[in-house]
This record gives sequence, structure tokens and C-alpha cells, in this order.
Amino acid sequence: MIANNYFTDDEDLKLIFEHLIDWASIVKSTEGEEFFEHELYKKTNNPRYEMAPSSVEEAVELYRSSLESLGEFFGKDVSQLSSIMDRKHLRYENGKVIFPDETTSIYEKFRDTGLMPFSISREAGGLGLPGTISAFYGMVMARADVSFCMTVALLNLAQIVSRYGTEEQIENFAAKAATGETLFAMSLTEPDFGSDLNNVRTTAVKMEDGHYRLNGTKRFISQGCGLGPYPSSLLTLARTGNGGARGLSVFLVKSEDVTVAGIETKMGIHASPTCEIVYENSYGELLGQEGLGLTRYTTGMTNFMRLGSAACGPGSAAGAYYESLKYAEERQQFGKSIVEIPAVAEMLHKIKREMNASRLLTFETARVVDMYQHHQIRLEKANKEDREIRKDERVKKWGNLATVLTPISKYYCSEEGHKCAGLAIQIHGGAGYTEDYDVARIYRDSRINTIYEGTSQIHVRIAVGAIVAGMSGEGNFKKYLESIKAEVESPSKYLNEQSQIFEDAIAKFKSIADDQAKERVAENLMIITSRYLCSMLYEKATSKLKQNDQFDRWAKDCRAYLIDSTAISKACIYRIENAV
Repeated sequence: MIANNYFTDDEDLKLIFEHLIDWASIVKSTEGEEFFEHELYKKTNNPRYEMAPSSVEEAVELYRSSLESLGEFFGKDVSQLSSIMDRKHLRYENGKVIFPDETTSIYEKFRDTGLMPFSISREAGGLGLPGTISAFYGMVMARADVSFCMTVALLNLAQIVSRYGTEEQIENFAAKAATGETLFAMSLTEPDFGSDLNNVRTTAVKMEDGHYRLNGTKRFISQGCGLGPYPSSLLTLARTGNGGARGLSVFLVKSEDVTVAGIETKMGIHASPTCEIVYENSYGELLGQEGLGLTRYTTGMTNFMRLGSAACGPGSAAGAYYESLKYAEERQQFGKSIVEIPAVAEMLHKIKREMNASRLLTFETARVVDMYQHHQIRLEKANKEDREIRKDERVKKWGNLATVLTPISKYYCSEEGHKCAGLAIQIHGGAGYTEDYDVARIYRDSRINTIYEGTSQIHVRIAVGAIVAGMSGEGNFKKYLESIKAEVESPSKYLNEQSQIFEDAIAKFKSIADDQAKERVAENLMIITSRYLCSMLYEKATSKLKQNDQFDRWAKDCRAYLIDSTAISKACIYRIENAV
């Protein structure tokens, strides 16, 4: 793969950071208007809060320097080992998962940078960065290697423990993840119940000492075995009560207390272990309260991972774009570089505009999360009642929007990221179908993104109902879309046309009487919504760049993206109109 800094040498990613993110609102929402943790450091001199910024400017400089370091490490270290780790695979022998030496060594090297615990709270020894920066991290890491990106993202699930755990659990689990002593895994899925978590059968029985013993089997558990000498902490969903969601709780279980029955042989992400885990009277510690495992804690985990999955989409697209651009500039056919062939140039252009549209959607979703989540956590830490927190205006407004935008982003970015990887194969021609070039691995690895953390079809089901409900009357989603469009200085005819298509699609979708027919065409409404939102964000971003020397290029890309999206939306509403 290309070896350079995957942040500073990525012209558009750097431009987005410097010119298109509303850092003032994100920093103040994350740190609080009073910059609470900096003030705490001044009072206590606790080294865990030493990096807490005291101003917006200081925070942005911290974010910038961390991304520059991350881009250097992933662009020049991880990227150069990706194909090696992919080819060597993983081995399962005598109940143990054997990793390539390169995987263990790069993990240890990254741990030493101090960048690994980006989403873990400072209370637990992490960096406590906002979700917007986590999205930047995901894009940089996924471009270099999706498998290793998964390892690091899963480790940051420790944020759930620092949010809901006891002081002892924060030190024993979250703080150890922050230093890289342990990894983390989500242990939710079971052999007979994929995304149907309401029917989880793994049981947890409370013992006299207050802890629990778990019995059952989990499947498709990424990083459930740990990594070499570094164990995992498994966030395990198990039944403590009767059937249904209210009978489920989440437990912290150490990987040394379970049996790894095997690992999957997969199409891609060869350096990421996907394990079958067996619990036999395994010792577990309850996280938070009984009965809230699915409704509170699992939702927190899956939303974090879904936002990370959304970021992986443009991450894979960036890998596809830059590797294909290099190949197209060097490959000679018919007496010229193939980049000069219009059909090839258009494929490259399409990857780039889809990559940037996906980036804008991911960052917008992360912004919405940042606008309420840190505030909500502060309320929780202040021991406010759940009812009071739910009534909080900021939590209500932005939290409701996040429940709509998270599945939209995960769906759109994962689907388009994989399509971009497919175009990269096509640009490489026959060579792309071999394993001689990195685009083959990028293509295989990007495919998982449309499946894990809930398939694209599940996200359609989650989002479409919320979209329709949010567009009625004074709906929150309707107001939100109107506020985004109001920020577009001069909406193009394509954007106005998409706006009308979107409104018509909502009305026609609601009028479908047959529920099965409605479900069959639901994905079309999801596509219309996704592209309309991305189109608004693209035009809004472009209008902000009028004084920038990249304006002409962005305006050209934006126009092409909107033409694509308007044409696609017309096809989608035709299907909705003719639903059978």
C-alpha cells in the first residue's frame, strides 16, 4: 500500500478538519462550557486529566496533533504490514488462537503511542476525545487495515464500563484497556439468534457472593480470544429474568474464564479473530443494573460500533481511491496512462465524490452524537434520575436525531464503501482480481461492513419507521432537515428536485396498504433519504469553501454527486410508486 501520512497527505480529509467542522460547538459540548476536566486537573493534579483542554483552541490543537500522529503510524507502519497479516491468517490450535507475529508487534507499538484509548474516558485513563474525532480515527485506521481497525475500535468499548461501571470495575476493566493490558469484545450473538437479541438464551445465575455464573454459547464474537498474551474482557448479554428484553443483563467476563471453541474461516478480515465462545459456569460481574442489558447498555455499545462502522466506509473508499489513482497513473495502455481514459477517470471521480459524501454524513452523525452524549454522561455521573435525564431538552432533541442518523450512516457508508472498492477492482482490470494488489484485500475486507453491527437490511428496518414518523407534522427529523437546507446558500436545482422527491416518497410510502409490499420497497426510501441528506451536506460544505483554493474542484465533485443522487432517487421513487 501507499506509505504516507494518512491524515496530512489526504487533501480532502485535512480540508474537512480545518474548514468544515464546527469545532466550537463540539468542543464545548464535549468538555462543557466550563471545561470541567481541565478545572478538575487544576484542583487535583490527577495525571489522568493532564491532557484535558482549557479552551476550544487548545482542544483543536490536541485533536490535530493526535490525528497527525495517527496518520503517520497507520500510513507508514500498519499499512505496510496489512498484506502480510492478511496472508498469514490466524490459526486455531488446542483451544488457542495463534496470531501472526506482526499483529502482536504492531499492537504493542501502537499501544506505546498513547493514541489507542481515544474514546475511553479520562476518568479511566483514556483520551476522552469526542465522537467526531473517533470518526476521523476510524477513517484513517480503516484505510490502512480493517482488521486492526476492528481490534482498536473494540478495545474502546471500555467506554461503556467507564460510563456505567463501579469504581472498581473502571479500574479493573476500563483502565486496563486504556493502557492496552486487555482488549474488549461484544459478546451478544448466539448460534440460533443473530440480530434477534430478545431471544438470547445464555443464562446468568447470581451466587451468594453477589457475582454471577454464566452458561451458554456465543458466535461471531470478534476479538473474543484477546490477542496473543493480551486477554479480552467480554461484554456479555445474558438472561437474568423472564423472556424478552427486560430479562437481559450485561456482564463483564474475562476471556480466560471461557472456552474458545473455534474461529471462523472468513472471506476477509483475515487478521481479526471471529470466535465461538462457550460459557461453562463462567464467572461474571454485572455491569450496571439487572434488566437493562438490552435497552440501555447494549444500545450504547451498538451505537458506538455502528458509528465506527460508518467511518470505515469512507476509510475503505480512501484506500480504494488512492491505490487506484496510483495504479491508473502508472499503467500504460494504448500509448498513454489509463487515468487519461474517460471511463477510468469517471470511475476514479465517482469513488472520490462518494468517499467525501460518506465522510460528510459520518461527521454530521458524529456531531449530533457529540451534541448530547457527553452532557448526558455528566448528568448520569451527577446521579440524576433516568426520568430527569430523558426529559432534558438537549438529550431529547439530539438523542432522538442520533437514533435516526446512526442507522442511516451505517447503512449508506458501508454500502457505498464496498461499491467504491468494487470500482477499484475494475480500474485495476485483471490485475485487480488477483492478490497481487491491495485492492483485492480492500474489497474483501469492506464487505463485512455491510453485515456486522447489524446488516444493511436491519438498519433499513430500524431507520425507515423513524424517518416517516419524524417527518410528520412538527417532527424532529423534519425540523432537522429544514435546518440543514437553510444553511445551503443557494440550493441547486438538483437539490430542490431531490427535496421534492423525498417529500413525495414519504407520502407514497405511507400510502402503501400492504405491509409486506411496504417492507419490500423500504430500502428505496432509505436510499432517497441518505442521498438527499448527503446532497445537502455536500452543498453546504461547498458553499463554505468559496474563499478556498479547492472550491472549484469541490463544486465540480458536488454537482456530479447531486446529478447521480437525483437520478438514483428518481429510480427509487418509481419503485415505491409501483410497490407490489
